[in-house]
Amino acid sequence: MKRRAPRPRPLLLLRCALAVLAAASLVPAHAAPGELEAKIKAAYVFHIIKFVDWPGLPTDALHLCVAGNDSVTLLLADLAGKQVKDRPLKIDSDGSFDPAQCQVLYVGRPDRRWPELQARLRGQAVLTVSDQDGFARGGGIVGLYPEGGKIKLEINPDAARSANLRISAKLLELARTVP
Repeated sequence: MKRRAPRPRPLLLLRCALAVLAAASLVPAHAAPGELEAKIKAAYVFHIIKFVDWPGLPTDALHLCVAGNDSVTLLLADLAGKQVKDRPLKIDSDGSFDPAQCQVLYVGRPDRRWPELQARLRGQAVLTVSDQDGFARGGGIVGLYPEGGKIKLEINPDAARSANLRISAKLLELARTVP
């Protein structure tokens, strides 16, 4: 009887994918340290999407809307057309998007519209992500924060439930959760 090879563990695959992305996104030695951090954050946003389930996901494209104009938001524009959840990723970064038409909203650091956007998104199935300080504690779903020279995740499960989004347990294992 032929024995099956063990199946790879999804959590291990996620960690490997993030490590490979971080290594692949290394910038030249003369680049500013902030550039590497921005690339890592943009990679995190792309991969986080893979571990979230939306009710009634559109069939044509998955919309990532971007508010703000920092180094991370500029890098997110490069993700346009990449496949995620069997759909091309459409990036709306011109600032004129309707947040209710987005599946993902990334709020950049200099963007001060978060309270207004948050009110408009109440009850909408939109994954909100930002690297603003205290974002997840302030009602956002996923916050990116630096700790010990690494970028870490903070997830607000209550905000995800309110948005009718299901976050994979595998992603929750990598993050700290906040009330």
